[in-house]
Amino acid sequence: MLFHTLLLLIFVSACTHIIADSRHSSALCYMFKPLTTVLIAVLAYTQTSGLTLIEYWVFAGLVFSLLGDIFLMLKKDYFLQGLVAFFIAHLAYIIAFIYNTEFVLSPLLLVALVIYAGVLIRLLNKHLGALRGPVYGYAAVLSLMVLASYTFWQSSGYSLSVYAFIGALLFMVSDSILAYGRFVKNYQWAQPMLLATYYLAQSCIALSVTHQS
Repeated sequence: MLFHTLLLLIFVSACTHIIADSRHSSALCYMFKPLTTVLIAVLAYTQTSGLTLIEYWVFAGLVFSLLGDIFLMLKKDYFLQGLVAFFIAHLAYIIAFIYNTEFVLSPLLLVALVIYAGVLIRLLNKHLGALRGPVYGYAAVLSLMVLASYTFWQSSGYSLSVYAFIGALLFMVSDSILAYGRFVKNYQWAQPMLLATYYLAQSCIALSVTHQS
């Protein structure tokens, strides 16, 4: 019962934030953006059969994601601080996904990530300025997180581990939209798509360590 209630609350909170953001309602955004991530963290924390180091690291990743959310929603530009917070979040996810698992590398996935990252960096490069180094570093750790999530899917004993891989791919989509919109050109549809893929990504990662069927 709690599991389905949390999923419903996450859905309602995420939708409320997306609508509030589209209507430029700062008060509602300040409330529902962090609330959605908190609810996802509660899902990860409560819906496990036992809190192992894997669950703790996923929970830590969600906590740093919450910090990143707060930095990015403030009116003052704290983009670099938000980037650092999400960088640490991805490191936590990587540790969770490779902890006590046999590393599995997909050559096809690796090639796809290199090509995708190369194309995106080429589009962004001349617009990055002083943030070139931090953005490159973030892109690298995000790509490693995708590879780690594939390992988790292939070699962990979690019944919903495939959601880690799905979540990592959605995270890459969300961050690509964010980066292109910030540094190159923003589109009207970009922000709702960014938020939807972000909340789906975090929810999938949280689900991947639950023991639901």
